[in-house]
Amino acid sequence: MAWDILGASIGWDEFFFLFFAVVTVAAAVLVLYSKEIVRSVMWLALAFMGVAFTYIFLGAEFLALIQILIYVGAVSVLMLFGIMLTKRKLLGGDRQ
Repeated sequence: MAWDILGASIGWDEFFFLFFAVVTVAAAVLVLYSKEIVRSVMWLALAFMGVAFTYIFLGAEFLALIQILIYVGAVSVLMLFGIMLTKRKLLGGDRQ
């Protein structure tokens, strides 16, 4: 089944590629504009997953697996642990 978008016929593979590309770019923009740092890291993990799906569509499955294992699994979790274990001063509270 092909979709007719703006006079151009696209198949399922192009549709999913465009969907993951839009999700990846949107997650990258949300990393920049998010006020909470934990949410920024979560959006960054989603952007890394979008890049991994892009690698899958390009036929580089090994590179996609490495992207998921190293960036999503290690870097994002390390950033979250670093944020959660760092002592920070709370705004408006007595605790420090």
